[in-house]
Amino acid sequence: ELVVEASALGCLIGQSDGKIFVLNMGEPVSIIELARQMIRLAGLRPDEDVKIEIVGLRPGEKLREDVFHEQEHLVPTRYEGILLAGPRAVDLEHIRTIVAELADICRQDDIARLKNLIRRIVPEYQGNA
Repeated sequence: ELVVEASALGCLIGQSDGKIFVLNMGEPVSIIELARQMIRLAGLRPDEDVKIEIVGLRPGEKLREDVFHEQEHLVPTRYEGILLAGPRAVDLEHIRTIVAELADICRQDDIARLKNLIRRIVPEYQGNA
């Protein structure tokens, strides 16, 4: 229901241009506890009838999903359970400077400098050294 309401909200004139809607889905659920509950609902006993084995992450998998960035402020909408992620604001002159530096880096084909620039402008960047 929240997805349909968020879609409708996004279609309103002036509401959808680059906006990110965040659905309040309640408290996070532990996958292990969810697995245990499903085993019990099947009439079996976790760890006795059904062994749960944690094998680690596959490439690209995450331990947790962040719905929005911690520096984005959530703004209530007129719909309960639907929030709007307020973007981080950046000065236009700063953007122009970064774009000019990026163009220079591209002309010089300087990968190390590119990674340093990305680390400066995207603090969350986790790229390899």
